[in-house]
Amino acid sequence: MAENIEIDIEDIRKDNLKDIPESCRSCVYWEFPDDFEKSKSEPQKKPELEAKKREWFEKTLEEFGTCGKIVYHYGRPVAYAQYAPSARLPNTNHYESKPVGKLEESVVFISCLLVSDESMRGKGIGRMLLQNTIEDLRRRGFKAVETFACRSSSNNPSGPMSFYVKNGFHIKDKSNPEFPLMRLFL
Repeated sequence: MAENIEIDIEDIRKDNLKDIPESCRSCVYWEFPDDFEKSKSEPQKKPELEAKKREWFEKTLEEFGTCGKIVYHYGRPVAYAQYAPSARLPNTNHYESKPVGKLEESVVFISCLLVSDESMRGKGIGRMLLQNTIEDLRRRGFKAVETFACRSSSNNPSGPMSFYVKNGFHIKDKSNPEFPLMRLFL
């Protein structure tokens, strides 16, 4: 149930990258899948992964423009979204559900939409963050947005399938029954 909650949603910029949730700052699952796999056995590599993710953001901001949002509640970051062309997120190619839309088709991929502060979940923040993201992409002329959503768990960085269905997405491909490819036409 949505509450009347005061939040600010800001585009990710070079100067607010430090506000990305700590668990997401070094997560390179979508951007650098091989490094992500190696990091499981080498947790000491976290600073290197944070630097790599920062470089990814800087390059994506330069080449694509806005590629994420941070939600602040009284100045404190509580949620985060990341999106980009699928070509900037190579792990999209490792899922059974295909085809993931391409930038040439005016399709953008949401790799993360997470209310990182668990005490803020269930207050409508995720919905407001998604709507803000959709409006940004619509203004920029994109035709669709896609994501892999988890069917069975809401504790997943990209979010639960039920959340996306409630927000107008449909299942584009369910070759992977646990993580179907969801799409919303803009």
